[in-house]
Formats: sequence, C-alpha cells, structure tokens
Amino acid sequence: MRTPVTITLLTLALLSNCSLEQRLDSVSANIHKQFADAQSWDKLPMRVISWEQAVAMVKRCNASLADAQNAIDEAERESLSIYTDMIPGVSYYGYFTKSINQLSNNISANDLSTNVNVTFSIPTLTQVPYRVYAAKARTFAAVKAKEGKERELESQLYALVRRRELELEIRDLATTNPDLTEQDKLLAHKTHITEDATHWQKMSEILGDFSARWVILPSSAPRISWHTYESRMNKLDDLVVCSYALRLEQARLNQYSIALQYLPTINTSLYSPSLFSSSGGTYQGTFLSGEDTRLNLSLSYSLDTRLSTWNNYKRSKDQYEKAKREVTAGIIEHKNKLATLKESVKEYNNWRSYMQKRIDYLQKQPVSSAEELITRDRTIYDMKKELLSQAQSAVESEAAVILEYGLIK
Repeated sequence: MRTPVTITLLTLALLSNCSLEQRLDSVSANIHKQFADAQSWDKLPMRVISWEQAVAMVKRCNASLADAQNAIDEAERESLSIYTDMIPGVSYYGYFTKSINQLSNNISANDLSTNVNVTFSIPTLTQVPYRVYAAKARTFAAVKAKEGKERELESQLYALVRRRELELEIRDLATTNPDLTEQDKLLAHKTHITEDATHWQKMSEILGDFSARWVILPSSAPRISWHTYESRMNKLDDLVVCSYALRLEQARLNQYSIALQYLPTINTSLYSPSLFSSSGGTYQGTFLSGEDTRLNLSLSYSLDTRLSTWNNYKRSKDQYEKAKREVTAGIIEHKNKLATLKESVKEYNNWRSYMQKRIDYLQKQPVSSAEELITRDRTIYDMKKELLSQAQSAVESEAAVILEYGLIK
C-alpha cells in the first residue's frame, strides 16, 4: 500500500509534466495562428499620421525607449531598497512530524509546530551614505540615458522621413528623363519595391508598430533651419556635457568605493526570540520580552597587510585619470567634428544656391533647334538629379545636428 506522501508526490510530478506540455502546446498554437494571420507589408492598410502623432507613438511603443524606462524603474527600486532593507523582516516557519507507523492515523495539533520570527538589521553604517549617493547617481544617469535615446530616435525618424521625401522626388524626376526606356522603367519598379519594403521596416521599428504602412504627413514634418543651429554649435549641448560628467563621476565613484574598505565595518542587528510559537500542542504564545530581546553592535577592522585593497585603489585611481584624459580627447574631437560639420553645411548651401540659380538661368534661355532643346533638358535633368542626390547626403548632417542639440523647429 502506497503512503499518502508518495501518492501526492507522484500526482504532483504527473500534473507538472502534463501542465508544461499543455502550456507549450497552447503557446505554440498561438504562434502558428499569429503567423497565419500576419500579412505581408504591401497588404497592410496605409495610415497617414502627423509628425506629432509619430513622435507620440515612438515614446509610447518603441522597444528601446521602453528598455530605457525600465532602466529608470530598476534604478529607482534599487534606491528604495536602501531603506526597505532596514524594515524588520517577519518569517513563518512550520513543520510536521509523525512516526512512519502512524502516518495512516488522523493528523492532530500535536503533529504540527509553528514559529513566527522577526529579524532586524541595519546595513553597515559606513556604507550607507555611499549607497545613497551611488543610487541617486544611477537613477540620474538612467534618466539622462532615456533623454539621449529619445533624441536619437527623433533624429532617426527625421532622417527617415526626409530621405523618403527626397526618394519620392527622385522617382518623379526620373519619369522626366529624356533617355528613359521601358527596360529602365522595369528595373526602377523592382528597385522601388525593395526600397518601399525597407522603408516600412525601418519606420515600423522606430514607431514600434508593424500593423500598418505608416506615412507621416509631409506638411507636418519639421524643417531644419541652419541659422538657428549655427549659434548653438559654438558650445556643447547640456545633454552631451552631462554624459561626459557622468562618465567622470562613475570613475570617481569606483575609486571612492574601494577607499571605503579602509574604514571599519559597523553592523547593527536586533535579535529576539519568536514572536509566536506553537509546538505539538504542548505550549504556544508570545515569547517576546525586553529582557530577552538584544541589540547587537559589532565593529571590525582589517589591516591591508597584503596590499590588495591598495592595489585595487591604485588601479581605480589610474582608471579615473584615464577617464579624464579620454573625456578631454573626446571634447576636442567633438569640437573638431562640429567645426567640420558647420563648414560642410556652409559649403553645401552655397553650392545648392549656385546650382538652383544655374537651373533657373538655363530654363529661361531660348533655344533655336530641337537638338538644343534636348541637350538643355538633359543638362537640367542631370543638375536636378545631382541636387536631390546631394540633398540626401545633407540629411545625414541634419540628423547629426538634431542628435547633437535636439530638434529645434
């Protein structure tokens, strides 16, 4: 005859195996259904949204931005744990005991014992100020990281919208090509399908929604005014400065945490007997009393005779000095990049202005023959195509300045 305990264990094992298989079958069936219901991108409905709606979708649905918010939440929970660690802990302990020969008999109160205990401890006093400061630093860094991610996504979204706009303009211009052939049209159509699929994939990833072919209303999309940014490009943006400062502070905190190991360790704990205890029906009640409750304080200090702490401290100090050198080099590199960007934008605007004036001049010039007309139209077409091609390259500069200073309309 099998004992009740053996039967219970076997039943639980069978239920666990069955439950796992059923659960996996259910999840797998759901995945198959999702795949069957999923539509190819070109069959999805087209939905037009404004720039403001797109930005709101990014903040609400983008996966990387959600990860950044999770990092903030986790840092805040870690900050709170510094104080919750000081809350007394209450635990329950119960056990059952009975001789094997009497397992078939009824269970009584004499077979059960329970205890309710409380524990209380204060973290090492010398570590508390550092933990509070470090926790605040982690939370602040997480908040700034999210701000940086929002700016990065806004820059990517702007670049994607502007490139798409110019891409469509190039397609329209291609239809006016004097040398266009049917073979060219066929090849262009295949290229457009690939470009459309790529654009949909990138747009959906940024918006965090793959349920439609999203189109941002061109009239709502912002336009970059270089005049607005030129004055700002003479100094670093506050968010960039903050990232450098946080890098230095992180290196300094690593050094400080090792230096704390030279301080004595002070621990505090509260010990008491069980708040409540019941054992086999022989006794029960509360046993907490001021006489039996004890407050323990301990002080310990270890000499760094093997110089392991000192070596770690020197290593962290060298890392801090390295971080300062890297930040200085980064600042100089940053300034050179901004100067180069500023100069390249100035040259591009001058070139663009010249090309536009040249096109206007050619369009106003009279022609005396069909051959001159074809030659002029071909020249104008090539110049317009070059303008759009260079405008696509200029989008990278516009995205870079948005990433650097944020979007200023």
